[in-house]
Amino acid sequence: MKPGVWQKLDVVARGLVPAFSVFILLLINLLPVSLPLLSTASPALPLMAIFYWSVNRPDLLTGLTAFMLGLMQDLLTGLPLGVSSLVLLLVQAGSASQGRFFHNKPFIVMWWGFAFVAIPALLIQWFLSSALIGAFLPIRATLISYVLTATLFPLVAWALARAQNSLLRHV
Repeated sequence: MKPGVWQKLDVVARGLVPAFSVFILLLINLLPVSLPLLSTASPALPLMAIFYWSVNRPDLLTGLTAFMLGLMQDLLTGLPLGVSSLVLLLVQAGSASQGRFFHNKPFIVMWWGFAFVAIPALLIQWFLSSALIGAFLPIRATLISYVLTATLFPLVAWALARAQNSLLRHV
């Protein structure tokens, strides 16, 4: 193959890093956690990654990608089909449109921004899931999930920033 082909493959592979990282975090979310208070709640790791990439590299994480990853999440977690797709698509669209606001600001601004976005995202997911199932799901699990999600965001954002700095510098 010509060197140009390898370069194109490299650019394509690097461009898939955001979607791949969301997928990996989705798989991590599926791991069973055996902590008594967290049996029904877990941090929304894919939501964190969708927000991070939508703010920092909206060109590499499109709405269609967020939608497809949401469908995958619904299929793997057993949520009603389309709930996560809608939530991740809304977060992607809203975060990508506000990305400029977060640039050249301290990380705490991004963290607060994420905490602000995660509240309605998780509540919409809870409400739609409850409506489609036909019964109110326990809100306590959603609230615990929010606290975990907002608390763990800096750790996930740090890992994603490392990936961005090392793999996406030239993309």
